[in-house]
Amino acid sequence: MSKILRQDLYKYGSLFPHVSAALQLTEAGVPLTRGDTIQYVYTDAAHSNPLRRVTPIEFIEEGREQVYDKEKYREMLLEAAETVLGYFGFDRKLFGVIIRSKN
Repeated sequence: MSKILRQDLYKYGSLFPHVSAALQLTEAGVPLTRGDTIQYVYTDAAHSNPLRRVTPIEFIEEGREQVYDKEKYREMLLEAAETVLGYFGFDRKLFGVIIRSKN
């Protein structure tokens, strides 16, 4: 995922995923300013701590198996499919139930 910082980091009132990733980067000493693109991966979207829900791309080690939140990406994909295919009757809730019953 990638998102642009639309304002200075300290002006955000909520810990949106890209803000959480940006905070992790600044803690690691990466300088960020408004307009920078923040790239991140959902690793545990349901975690109670917003700072643990995503991991900045810069923290992912090449050649090492990475953990990512498969359920979050599945939900995002179904949501996008429903947006595009909803006109033809596609329902992500029904499709999600069918997929789960096969597993």
